[in-house]
Amino acid sequence: MEKTSEASTLDSICQTIRVEGDVSDSHVAELVDKFGQRADKALEALNESRIKKYVFQPSGRIVWIVVGKERDYLVMPSIGYCSCDDFYYQFDHGHVCYHIIAQKLAEATGRFDLFEDDDRFYDVLIREWKYIEERPTKTKKTEDSEDTV
Repeated sequence: MEKTSEASTLDSICQTIRVEGDVSDSHVAELVDKFGQRADKALEALNESRIKKYVFQPSGRIVWIVVGKERDYLVMPSIGYCSCDDFYYQFDHGHVCYHIIAQKLAEATGRFDLFEDDDRFYDVLIREWKYIEERPTKTKKTEDSEDTV
């Protein structure tokens, strides 16, 4: 699969961060310029230590989790996947969600919590992370009503 412009831009910024060792003010400015509010949310997740890397042994399988406001999101950076609604609805438009941005920044800086678990916990944890609660659908807002979320 060909990388999107956003994914390529993010990879380029993260490569520079990896070389320089951390996120500088100029990196923040570039991230916000390219990704807007998604960059702000990703940097917030990074600064609040909400990115987790799970390594399962002996298989060596790796799972990344970004702890969101409502639930944990499964991120698979090798294929540019996230379990969030934003990814689901925007992926075909070349969009990168803030969870993927946060994961890439965490990996580039080494700022993530590392958990090592036995393979026997993999299936249980994956089921938990993949579970998506049924949510009410959004309705069109009128002057006299609030959005249903």
